[in-house]
Amino acid sequence: MDALQLLVKGTVVVFVVSTMLSVGLAARSAEIIAPLRRPAKIFRALVGNFVLAPVVALAIVRVLQLEPGYELGLLLLAFAAGSPLLPKLAESARTDVASATALMVLLMASTIVVMPLALPLLVTGLQVNPWRIAAPLVILMLAPLLLGMVWQRFAPQTGARLLPAVTKTSNIGLIAVVILVCGTNYAALAGVLGSGAIGAAVLFVGLLFVGGWALGEPSRAQRHLLGLATAARNTGAALVTAESSAVEPKAIVMLIVTAVVGLLLLLALATWIGRRNRASSAGGTKT
Repeated sequence: MDALQLLVKGTVVVFVVSTMLSVGLAARSAEIIAPLRRPAKIFRALVGNFVLAPVVALAIVRVLQLEPGYELGLLLLAFAAGSPLLPKLAESARTDVASATALMVLLMASTIVVMPLALPLLVTGLQVNPWRIAAPLVILMLAPLLLGMVWQRFAPQTGARLLPAVTKTSNIGLIAVVILVCGTNYAALAGVLGSGAIGAAVLFVGLLFVGGWALGEPSRAQRHLLGLATAARNTGAALVTAESSAVEPKAIVMLIVTAVVGLLLLLALATWIGRRNRASSAGGTKT
């Protein structure tokens, strides 16, 4: 592994850990647990991420007639839910970060259970190791989140002083991840031109957002949140599965392409939603 790859992986780790730690420091455990006590909300999220996502992926690969490797990459993402980017997207969209964190934890845990069971049924010969998927999610995401929550519970003053620095680290990490991921995967993006892979990635992310939005609860904020939670896939879990299963290289390329496309589209979409929500709040204040 060269120095640039190490830099990318290190930057991703810093972003994920600092984001989870900041969420844990900022949110109380009751705020995160509360949304998980609503069965209807859990059901909608699970349907969007583990029924709608595979259906959309299968429809796209059939209509666009993608090559087998690209098809496998999209199917891997269809069962990889609980993106670490979700709390940051919710923050940009000015929606409920605590609910976003609760959804992320629920979907991460569900991915660990669903992916090893469902993927071998669709992809003949694919072997999935549940612990290989679970380990990075537990170490890099759940552990910092729990640490932040415990810190906030037992040392709130120290946690409050630490939070601005951790949040700033998370924001800088996000910018660095966007630049490095796009820059280092330029060749992969250019190499799939004409294959339909980029169009498939755009359709996949866009249709999942629309489908998640439609499945969401009546309030606009909850629709936006479920749309983002459904469209933001857990690329890390998909990559771990692909690497441990020794799939063909084009599947990895499809994961990277969709990760870059999803990152850019969802950040832009969340920012746009946040501006609309800010404008709506300002208008309501004036009246």
